[in-house]
Amino acid sequence: MKLVFVTEARFIKDAKGNYYGESSFNFELWQRYLNSFSEVIVMARTKQEANYIGTVSHLSSGKNVSFIELPYFIGPWQFLKQQKLLNSKITQSIKNIKAVFICRVPGTIGNIAIKYLCNAKIPFGVEVVGDPWDVFAPGSMKHPLRSYFRWRGYFNLKNNVSKASAALFVTAKKLQQRYPVSANVFQTEASNVKINDTLILEKAKSHIIKKQYTLLSVGSLSQMYKAPDVVLKAVKLLKDTGVYCKLIWLGDGFYKSLMESLAKDLDVFEQVDFMGNVSAGKVREHLLVSDIFVLASRTEGLPRAIIEAMAVGLPCVGTNVGGIPELLENSALIVKNNPKALADKIKKLISESSYYNQQATRNLLEAEKYKESILKKKREDFYNYLIALNS
Repeated sequence: MKLVFVTEARFIKDAKGNYYGESSFNFELWQRYLNSFSEVIVMARTKQEANYIGTVSHLSSGKNVSFIELPYFIGPWQFLKQQKLLNSKITQSIKNIKAVFICRVPGTIGNIAIKYLCNAKIPFGVEVVGDPWDVFAPGSMKHPLRSYFRWRGYFNLKNNVSKASAALFVTAKKLQQRYPVSANVFQTEASNVKINDTLILEKAKSHIIKKQYTLLSVGSLSQMYKAPDVVLKAVKLLKDTGVYCKLIWLGDGFYKSLMESLAKDLDVFEQVDFMGNVSAGKVREHLLVSDIFVLASRTEGLPRAIIEAMAVGLPCVGTNVGGIPELLENSALIVKNNPKALADKIKKLISESSYYNQQATRNLLEAEKYKESILKKKREDFYNYLIALNS
C-alpha cells in the first residue's frame, strides 16, 4: 500500500527533478517507511531552483519516493498569501489518492490535511515530534504574536491528536500527557532518531585532565531555540574562573553572524568555532573527539543530538525542557536561559572525574534503548495498524 507523508519540512527541486531537504529528511528517512509501504508520497512545500547544487547527504528523492509539491512559504505572512492555493492543493491531492496518511505534527500543513481527512472520514496517523507550547514559550522567541501562536498551536495539536486513528510519539511520556489520544486509540512511542546498533560504542569516555576541554553543541541557528547565546555566556563565565573550553557549534542560520559578534563582545571568539551545516558523518566525527556535549535548548522534542552523543559515551548537559529529562538524569539537567547554571555544570564535569565517568557510562547504557532494532519494531506496529485500517 502507498503512504502519503504530510510534513512541515521544506524542499528544493533542481533542474533535473531531484529533491533536496535538510539532512534529517534525506532518502535514508524514507527507507524506514519503504520497509512497510510500496511507495512514499511526500506532501510538502517545494521551491524550484534550476541552478541549485545539492549534496548527496541532503538528497531526498529516490526509488519509490515521489512528491506532491505544495506552494512554498516561510512564516505567517507568506502563508496568508498562499493559503487559498495551499488548501486547494492539499484537499484535491488527498481526494485523488488511495493510501495510508501519516501527518507529522505540529505544523500548518498537517492542520489543513487533518481537517480534510476528518471531513472525508479517512483514517490517519500522526507522528508527534514537537510541542508548540514550549516552542512559543516566553523567552523562546521574539514575535509580537508569540502568545497567540502558542495557544493556537497548542489547541490545534491537541485537537489533531485527539482525532487521529493512531499516534506515534517521539517521547515516552511528555508529549502524550499534554496531547493525549482518544480512548482505545493505538499509540506507541519511538524516537525519530535512527541509531544503528553498530554505532553504539562498547566503552564510554573517560575523564582526562586537559588545559582546554572541547564542548560540542548541535542545532540550527535559524531561530534561537538552541540558545547559543546562553552557551557563549557560559564559556565566558568559565574563562573568567580560569577554565578554558573550546566550543564547536554545528548548524547554520540567520543568527550565526550575530552569535559570532556576541562571541567577540564576550572576548571568547578565539575559543568558538561556528562550523555551519555538516554531514551526519562529520557530526559523529566531532562527537568522538569532544569532551562534553551541551544542549541548552529553550524548547525541544526528543533531541537526536543528545541520543547520538550518548551513543558514543559522552557526558551531556541539557535543559529540563521537552523530552530532554527523559534522556538525561536530573543531575545533568539545568533550567533554561541560565548561563551560570550551565557553566557550573560543565565545571563540575571537568573538575570531578568520578562524576564525569559516571555520566559517560550511564549515557552509553541509556543509548541502548534507542537502537534501531528496538525502535523499528514499534514503528512497524504503527504502520501495520494503519495499513489494516485502510485495507
